[in-house]
Formats: sequence, C-alpha cells, structure tokens
Amino acid sequence: MANNITATIDFYFKGKHFTPSVTLILDDLMQQHGCTPDLHQMLAKLHNIDSYSYEYEIMLTEDVQFSDAKGLAISYLNEGTFDFAGFEQKWHELQLFNTLAPMIKQQLEIDDIDQHPKFKSIIIAAYQAGKNK
Repeated sequence: MANNITATIDFYFKGKHFTPSVTLILDDLMQQHGCTPDLHQMLAKLHNIDSYSYEYEIMLTEDVQFSDAKGLAISYLNEGTFDFAGFEQKWHELQLFNTLAPMIKQQLEIDDIDQHPKFKSIIIAAYQAGKNK
C-alpha cells in the first residue's frame, strides 16, 4: 500500500482565503530526497505563489496541516500534525529489511525477522552506526 498524506496550509491574504494543498506520495519523496522537503516552499511552487511575495510571507506564518493519511503514514498522523521523524525512521527501517530479507532467509533461514527482535535490533543498530560514519 502506498504511503500518502495530504498537506494543506490555510491562510488569508488581502481578504482572500487560500488553502494550497498537495497529496504527498511519501515513498517517492523518500526515494528522491531521503527525507521530506520544505513543504511551504513546495506548496508555494505548486500553487504559483512567488517566494518573494508578501503572500508567501503570510503563508510561512501558518503551520502545515495534515490529513487523509494512507499506509504507514496513518500511524504518524495525530490531530492534523505528522511525525515526519518517526515516519522517516520507520520507512528507512522497512527499506533496510526489504533489502536484507532475501539474504537473511538464504543465510539464516529466517522468514520473519520480527520473530527475532534481538537480531532485528542488532541489524538496525549496525545500520545506524554505518549510516552515522
């Protein structure tokens, strides 16, 4: 299942109500960037709001609201806020185990790494250590 979420900024400028919105395909964003890009800037660009305008400055004062989560994103949506750090960490972990699953099965005959939590935590720790170097 795809990991999607809708991001919206609700603001007023010169008496007009604006609600620029975009459905984020989180898997694509993570594969392209490794993390989530600046959403204010993304929404402005998608909705033709010049980043050197007063409209953009007003938009920057408002928080991005999130809704309509799908897939893994559901677990990280809470009352209009989205835990990007938690989502990104879990997404990277799942990608790691998708890559390693065939090797783990072949070498260790383990079909479900979740049945071996200590081994799983060692793999995650090793991955993080390598990533931090």
